Amino acid sequence: MGIKINEPIGPAGFGPMFCRAALGGYFLLAGLSKLHILAAFVAQVKSFGVLPDNVSSLYGVLLPYLEIFIGGCLLLGLWTTMVGLMAGCLLVSFVCAFGLFPESADIFNKDIVLLGAVLCLLYTGPGKYSLDNVRRPPAAA
Repeated sequence: MGIKINEPIGPAGFGPMFCRAALGGYFLLAGLSKLHILAAFVAQVKSFGVLPDNVSSLYGVLLPYLEIFIGGCLLLGLWTTMVGLMAGCLLVSFVCAFGLFPESADIFNKDIVLLGAVLCLLYTGPGKYSLDNVRRPPAAA
């Protein structure tokens, strides 16, 4: 009984969970990494010159907390569609701010790959192993 190259290697319910775990972990760590350098991060957001100063300040202060919220909810599978849409909007804003090919050594903007994962999650739903699945009322017979 070997692995067939054209069939899944396990139950489909695990797919959304793995996607949520990767995205949730990324957003959670991204938000936490900004909290201890919040003033420097706000200054960095202002330096991009994409938004007016007062909007840049608000965006810079709120972004880490929003990323932590999104990450936590994705890890738990809670309000998956809503936080998926929020994550998608954030990622689109990052792509707009940095472009498809940022000026670093990256091949292209990693946020495009993350956006693809968010879209997959929005189309598949939270999956079997999520709080959303536990909270869902039983289907009518």
